[in-house]
Amino acid sequence: MTEVIKAVNLQFGYTPGELLLKDLNLNVRPGDFLGLIGPNGSGKTTILKLLSGFLRPFAGRVLLRDREILALSNRERARLLAVVPQFVMTPMPYTVRQVVEMGRISRLPLFAPLRRADRDTVEQAIDDMDLRDLRLHRFNELSGGERQRVIIAAALAQEPELLLLDEPTASLDLGHKTKLMRILKKLQERGIAIMVISHDIELTARYCSRLTLLWAGEVLADGPVSEVIRPHLIKQAYDCEVEITTAHNNIPQIIPVLE
Repeated sequence: MTEVIKAVNLQFGYTPGELLLKDLNLNVRPGDFLGLIGPNGSGKTTILKLLSGFLRPFAGRVLLRDREILALSNRERARLLAVVPQFVMTPMPYTVRQVVEMGRISRLPLFAPLRRADRDTVEQAIDDMDLRDLRLHRFNELSGGERQRVIIAAALAQEPELLLLDEPTASLDLGHKTKLMRILKKLQERGIAIMVISHDIELTARYCSRLTLLWAGEVLADGPVSEVIRPHLIKQAYDCEVEITTAHNNIPQIIPVLE
């Protein structure tokens, strides 16, 4: 099965002579709902920037549908890949609908107006993210969680094969975290590959079909949840003794061991 995106032997660092990522290999396959987890400073957000072509690696390659991502135009990338950053603001008083409509730019001829099919796609994205009642509100007047849903809707309007999301639940309360992850799960079931960066291990373990655990710039573990959420791996990555229990729905629960 051809990967949607693949990182091959990536090396990268922000300080000369110090590598943050060391020969890192990672992929997202069609149908994946991948959770990228790891402690602070392990390189999660850096990986997202490399996968999206925002950063150039020191060595190695990123292949998007078997093509070098840095060789693709922004428009070509946007037709395959959508990125949802953790924080977004705009200096202009755009409405929710206008922000979502921007997601269609990569699908339009230069300077062309939205067509009927484009408007239908925008409306579908608004409905997918439960934004119908907010569509005429100013984007910058929304709560952090509402803005996050709008940016995901704009990403969906691109009709990408892959969604990359950086801490999409960070600004959400428990109820909205769960609601968003359920929406992402439905998108995966519709055929969109998804990679979520998250500090919330239990949340990603509940909804993701696969986890990749980073530690010290390398992939420590990758595979089904049951193979990654293990006490010795959590201890090595997070320097924390834990016990793993399993709820009735086979969702792991991580319990720190108090000394």
